[in-house]
Amino acid sequence: MIILSLIVLGVSAAALGLELVLVRSLSIAHWHHFAYLVISTALLGFGSSGTVITVAQNFFRKHFQKALWSFVLGFAVSIPAVFFIAQKVPFDQLRLVWDPRQVVYLLGYYLLFFIPFFFAGGCICLAFTSRPDKSYWLYFFNMFGSGLGAGGIVFIMYGHSPQNLLLVLSAVVFAGAFIAAWAISIRTSLVTLVCALAVFVLFRPGGPLELTIRISENKSIVYYRSLPDSQTLATVYSPLARLDIIKAATIRYIPGLSIDYRGPIPEQAALISDADGVSMICHFDNINDLKCYDHITSALPYHLFPESDVCIIGSGGGSDLGQALFLNARSITAVEMNPQTIKLLRGQFGELASGIYNHSKVKIISAEGRSFLQSTPEQFDIIQISMLDSFTAGPAGLYALNESHLYTVEAIDKALDRLTPNGLLSITRTLKNPPRDSLKMLATVERVLRRRKISEPANHIIMIRSWATATIVVCPEPLDKDRISSVRRFCLDRRFDLVHLPGMEPQQANKFHILEEPIYFRTAREILGEDAESFFRDYVYHVRPATDDRPYFFDFLKWKALPHLIRSVGRNWLPYSEWGSLILIVTLVQAVIISGLFILGPLSFAGSVRSASGGKVPSALYFLLLGLAYMFLEMGFIQKMTLLIGHPVFGVAVTLTAFLVFSGCGSLVCAGLKLRPVTKIRTAAAIVIIIGVLEICLFNYAFDTLIGFGIVGRIFSAVAVCAPLAFFMGIPFPAALTEIGRTNPSLVPWAWGINGFASVTAAVLGTSLAVWQGFKILMFTALACYLLAAVISKKICR
Repeated sequence: MIILSLIVLGVSAAALGLELVLVRSLSIAHWHHFAYLVISTALLGFGSSGTVITVAQNFFRKHFQKALWSFVLGFAVSIPAVFFIAQKVPFDQLRLVWDPRQVVYLLGYYLLFFIPFFFAGGCICLAFTSRPDKSYWLYFFNMFGSGLGAGGIVFIMYGHSPQNLLLVLSAVVFAGAFIAAWAISIRTSLVTLVCALAVFVLFRPGGPLELTIRISENKSIVYYRSLPDSQTLATVYSPLARLDIIKAATIRYIPGLSIDYRGPIPEQAALISDADGVSMICHFDNINDLKCYDHITSALPYHLFPESDVCIIGSGGGSDLGQALFLNARSITAVEMNPQTIKLLRGQFGELASGIYNHSKVKIISAEGRSFLQSTPEQFDIIQISMLDSFTAGPAGLYALNESHLYTVEAIDKALDRLTPNGLLSITRTLKNPPRDSLKMLATVERVLRRRKISEPANHIIMIRSWATATIVVCPEPLDKDRISSVRRFCLDRRFDLVHLPGMEPQQANKFHILEEPIYFRTAREILGEDAESFFRDYVYHVRPATDDRPYFFDFLKWKALPHLIRSVGRNWLPYSEWGSLILIVTLVQAVIISGLFILGPLSFAGSVRSASGGKVPSALYFLLLGLAYMFLEMGFIQKMTLLIGHPVFGVAVTLTAFLVFSGCGSLVCAGLKLRPVTKIRTAAAIVIIIGVLEICLFNYAFDTLIGFGIVGRIFSAVAVCAPLAFFMGIPFPAALTEIGRTNPSLVPWAWGINGFASVTAAVLGTSLAVWQGFKILMFTALACYLLAAVISKKICR
């Protein structure tokens, strides 16, 4: 039992670690929304393993030791092998609509990533099937190992590429395979060692089958690498992003630069995040070399508030810092989430960045922007948020599923709290066609001002545009005549178009970057008018403000408008849709169909299931509901704890680790309780529902109190919030599995497979619910699932 427990522990840790590494890899190779592909595939593999073991239970029971070893060895070998093969698949998601081959390639991705998780799931399912009387203990090691994998892999990601981490995970699993082999024979142990040696010789860095990430040709890094004399100066990894610094003589990147500017542009190098998000590093000899940054729309607030104390959210390569210095900022607080960016530009590439990160006026803060604005007591004259997203991926709709807590109503409200009385919040966004991004930000600002009891928000807002960017400036106080005159002069001198300015006339819009109609002026007037609700309802895109409950700022797609888009632009409709939302639906449909074929179909015809004495339907419903409920609650709490901790990596790591470890502890403690299984399940479900409702109320009414703690206090608060809920969530699954193992053991792998099907669906369905209905609805849906499972439990626990 000890050997079996150690194997389950190691395999569970490696499986969760592999899931996170593949998410990181696909974010680099494609875009982050392919995380849902990985998660659903992982869970599909787990569920399908239960199907295979259900169909061939007698065989696996008879050859338990060899089968266990085979599953673990298969997992170890397939981790690098599958990744290597997957990088040879020429999948291009942007061609999916018009190139039928891409559907086959996407299916190939699905099936390839399915393989290692099938072996991992087979190992764990086999353990539960062989020892259902020890379900509590095995569930503890399964969840505890998963928690170790979630927490451990995130921290190992600092400084290590995903490719190398795959080999580390493979080594962990090979250790488990060797333990399993040792229990069989010396010959089997030797076979395991030979396989391990072959894997590490073939797939090692510099080896004949070296693991590399094939990056989509649509990503920015491909363009910059193709420039003449292009040099990659550095590539570093972290759980936040892969950073590349690329230098070429022809790099000149200043989005929205005035069409009237004729001056010099400084030498630049590109700092590229996850192969696509571009931020420029400027090399200059004199601060006056940065004059070009006075000719972009984001320079406006510096003309309205000279010699200001500035806060820049997302300092990146430092071009915003250079702009602030050139425009005579008195002091600059630069907030940068990725500590490796700070390390690179303060140290190794400090000279390339002309020492801007070490400038006497600049104070660097390593933090997430929203978290900093919530926790700092400082106030600023100008808060600058400029184009923190990819210039190429944004217009394609590839950020549609990206949670952004910086652009919600609550976040903008916090930013205004951090301004001096006449201070300015400046937000610059790229322009999209048709307009949506900048309009949604304008709607967000308007909503915030109304929440602050300002009856005429239009008197507090400025919006201007260039050929590629729009800047929105908002002031807590009404704009006076001097500032309005300064805006007019700034735009006239640089040939920028006014979109909204207090007292502006229609003929003053659309003068320099002329559109067929002044659509920005017209839509801005409707958003700031009395009948904004009608505009939101009728506009072709979803531009209502994002909130903390639905923090999907980049979710613009209106499904009812999709047929209109297709009719209007024909085969060119894809750039005008939101690709991230579409891929979510495609993944959901695929997940349901493929999991139905791989899991439910074979289970329906399994002889061991058909010959079971009863309880099949209640068991199926019970484990289906548990799979949905656990995933939904976990996803909801990851969102809330990420917001609380103020760091996406630590938020995910802390929440996953807390949920998995404390669920395992709940299972372990429950094993010693002398209660009927149905009593354990119903008591645990009732407590989960009560705690869940209380914590949802806590998020609504006491969240600001928790955010007031320091980072350590917030991490402990997150664990304290997750632990009691997760503890009781760890009871219903092993309690029911133990009872089924006692009364109807042939249904144990059936239950595992059904739970796997639910988890596959929940991974994508939960995201859909969060995007369209909000996280609060998602969590209440989870609690309702626990309630229904508790009601059904009497049917399977006699």
